[in-house]
Amino acid sequence: MRIGHQALRAAVALAIVAPLLSAPSGRVFAASPLRANPVYRLMLRQTAGIRTSECDIEVQTKLRSFPPASFTFRGHSYFEAPDKQAVVFDNVPGPLRGMFKDSPHIAPAPLWPARYEVTIAGDDGSSTTFHLVPKDPDSAIDHADVIVDDNTGLVSRFTFVNKNGSTVTTDNTYDRVGRYQVVVSQTGSANGRGYRAEVTSTFSNYQFNLVIPDSVFEEIQ
Repeated sequence: MRIGHQALRAAVALAIVAPLLSAPSGRVFAASPLRANPVYRLMLRQTAGIRTSECDIEVQTKLRSFPPASFTFRGHSYFEAPDKQAVVFDNVPGPLRGMFKDSPHIAPAPLWPARYEVTIAGDDGSSTTFHLVPKDPDSAIDHADVIVDDNTGLVSRFTFVNKNGSTVTTDNTYDRVGRYQVVVSQTGSANGRGYRAEVTSTFSNYQFNLVIPDSVFEEIQ
């Protein structure tokens, strides 16, 4: 079941990243050249004012490995500025919880200058692709490409490539909740040696600026 575990970790990575890529941070790296990019500045403005957030999450995963399998996980996604994030599933078997805690993820946009070497990989006039290379040599991620709508500052697609050669790609769909545009659904795929996973996730019942116990982020999921 080793291959299945790798696929599930990749699927959970999709779920962790979705609501958090443009999440706000209490730290602003004004000296970074990235701050001069108008699309990046749009990203930072999208969720200004959010200190914490919580939402319900459902992840449906189909493993195209042998034997094929399907899973549905339900739980909650949490964020607290500047960089605390967690996905806590309600129906994950005990042996899998520790595996989920260490799933790779991309930091919120305000932390990019501190965490990554960031370059502009392309701009087709409607969207900009940011290429992120982790500064941490121990990161499991080799690089990530994040496509952002030039007019809204919303992340439409991201792809990250792990050092083990596996890849994760996802597309986001947004809707307005109160004053914020948030991810409400996501489709993606994870590919690695011996497996392919197709993932559909939904995010609902968003709450903002609530008190989240520290234990949520310390808990082994």
